[in-house]
Amino acid sequence: MDFIHRQHFLFSGQATPVHYDVVACRKCGFAFASDIPDQSALNHFYQDSEHHLHTDVPPGLARIHDDFFAFVRQHIELSATTRVLDIGSGMGHFLSRFKAAGLHELLGIEPSLAAARLGKEVHGLEIRTGTVDAFTPAQPFGLVTLCGVLEHIADLKASVRRIADLIEEGGHLFIAVPDAVAFGASPPAEAFLEFALEHINFFSATSLDNLLCAMGFEKLDVISQHNDFYDNHYLLALYRKTSRASESFRADGESADSLRSYVNLSRQTLRPVEELAAQLEESAEPLLIWGAGSLTSRLLCDTRLGNANIRGIIDRNKNLQGKPLLGVTISAPESVMDHQGATIFIASTTYAEEIRNTLIRQYGWAGRIVSLAPGVTEYR
Repeated sequence: MDFIHRQHFLFSGQATPVHYDVVACRKCGFAFASDIPDQSALNHFYQDSEHHLHTDVPPGLARIHDDFFAFVRQHIELSATTRVLDIGSGMGHFLSRFKAAGLHELLGIEPSLAAARLGKEVHGLEIRTGTVDAFTPAQPFGLVTLCGVLEHIADLKASVRRIADLIEEGGHLFIAVPDAVAFGASPPAEAFLEFALEHINFFSATSLDNLLCAMGFEKLDVISQHNDFYDNHYLLALYRKTSRASESFRADGESADSLRSYVNLSRQTLRPVEELAAQLEESAEPLLIWGAGSLTSRLLCDTRLGNANIRGIIDRNKNLQGKPLLGVTISAPESVMDHQGATIFIASTTYAEEIRNTLIRQYGWAGRIVSLAPGVTEYR
């Protein structure tokens, strides 16, 4: 294996940081994270993380789902009776596109209990709590979809083999995954965003094809498409299930170079954040961190932010509230009122403006606010 980068993380309840190594196979070129937690630990992380629990969907995220659905409709003919399974469905934002189009044989699978409940309440969808490994349907599906899922799975071959069993002969598989070949093309808005704890596989169109065709799928189309919500590129891929596996193989000669470029660009993006963290440490001003997710976890490891005078950490995720992070208990957003006069550090790029508006309009915050969207921006 060729070593590319070591990424550190510090999450709630952990006494010390953990890490994984980003590597690439010298033979096939596939890039992935080594020394990762086992799949059960990752599933527990998903249950606590409340990914994509937006009852009011941000317009940028809605556009992503619209683009995914348009891609599917462009390539296959759907009918009202097409059985669709969305694996890792969240609360069903993507699956709801099929319902709006008149399909009614729809099912989602999602580890998060909260997401499954909201899928029923918000979209009227059936979303079962669990993972695909323990799922046994009464009959196969005509279409299975995985949006932002394959990059999370530790045992890819076993999982894809299991997914193939869920699809009827001639049925289709839609996949959306981050495009690793595009990572190194331009500076990221958030340093090392693609190296989240749960992102352990880094696909190119070639490596995705190698995996799927070896499992009995025939490629219909794969494209790389930019989205402005996360400011990255996704591979949109559609495959048809066949009765034969392909033995053809092409080495991925692009991903490793792209990831090395991404590491260098991320380090450049991180420099002003490192400078801000050093200033916050040196000033010893009371500091609130808004956000206890993966960005905060990386910054606490990669910069001097953990040495600042942190008086509170705020996150709206109820699963995190009450848990310690670097010796500070994570609290609900309303606790911000207990820290008047502090500086607030918004640890988010995607939701920075939304959080700033909440602080000012809902809580009447008049203190200093700093953010990372884009770069380091001082609002006040």
